[in-house]
Amino acid sequence: MPEGEAQKNSRSVVAIAAHIVGVTAGAVLFEVFLFLCLTFFMEQWSAALWISMLVLGTVLNIAVLTVDFIFFYFNKEIIYKFCITAYILAVFFAVLIYVMLETGFFEIMRDEEELEAFLARSGWMYVLFVLLQFLQVVILPIPSAVTVVAGAALFGPLVGSLLSLLGIVLGSLVAFFVGRLAGQKVVAWLIGKDTLEKWLNKIKGKDKLLLSAMFLLPVFPDDVLCFVAGLSSMSVWLFVGVILVSRILAIFTTSYSISLIPFNTWWGILTWVVIGIAVVILFVFLYRKSDAILDWFARKFRRETKIEEKKEKDEFTLEIVDPDGSVVSKGVKREGADEPPPKPEQEKKPPQ
Repeated sequence: MPEGEAQKNSRSVVAIAAHIVGVTAGAVLFEVFLFLCLTFFMEQWSAALWISMLVLGTVLNIAVLTVDFIFFYFNKEIIYKFCITAYILAVFFAVLIYVMLETGFFEIMRDEEELEAFLARSGWMYVLFVLLQFLQVVILPIPSAVTVVAGAALFGPLVGSLLSLLGIVLGSLVAFFVGRLAGQKVVAWLIGKDTLEKWLNKIKGKDKLLLSAMFLLPVFPDDVLCFVAGLSSMSVWLFVGVILVSRILAIFTTSYSISLIPFNTWWGILTWVVIGIAVVILFVFLYRKSDAILDWFARKFRRETKIEEKKEKDEFTLEIVDPDGSVVSKGVKREGADEPPPKPEQEKKPPQ
């Protein structure tokens, strides 16, 4: 039996039913909120345009649903998981746009004072943004820099950073505990078997050190590594400490850089173009050198043990070199060296 058929038949009826029900529910929700959003434009648009937009959205919805079912049947994980992600994003933004239209948020955005007053009395906006940042870590393939910038533009750098930090840290903890409690099979389904095996092989035998380094360096996929950390020997408290330090640095730097370098000036746009090019070059360089960087960390912080043989028989000097360069020496003897050699047995004479 081909491998694809074996994997397809190994899936339980519950898993198949859960997938079908979940994706169908996503398609129905998207269709409902698409219609609700379009109702706000009934009077502004012509009947032909309004019907065309509804038909276009419905056709795209059916197409994504069909592609998901077909490739789920053939167990093509990458494609049907992409469809699941597309539905999550589509439903989230459809609900968000509907709420904004219902509350008149798009009109309020044109006046800065009205916008600040609206945000002050509309706590649900904060909740939705924290939810987006949470989902960005656990499910959605959206770079955190994009959502952090959006939060800074919408709520200001300080409030936006705090909301981003709350949602991202909560998502990171959930990802960690998914790995710790649910196990390798669930993580492999969420992030892909090949991706999981690649990162597990990279940190094998040095997981605490290398995961800490990877969270602090900008080139590694932090969201994926949160799941991987749950499968490692990394403790919860070490994970929380590293995540807080790395996320605070990244989020606040990104948020405040937006306010310091504005987009509405020529020099601000030029500066961001230069920064963007530099980031891409740095990313490519660090990605290509990622193995060398991790090896350097492993060598730098690993204790080195040296054994020097003395002139005396069966005696050695054991030296342990700590990362700070301090050396601890201790003389040791081979086990059993002090015991006298066994006497040869005397040959017994036969009785006369």
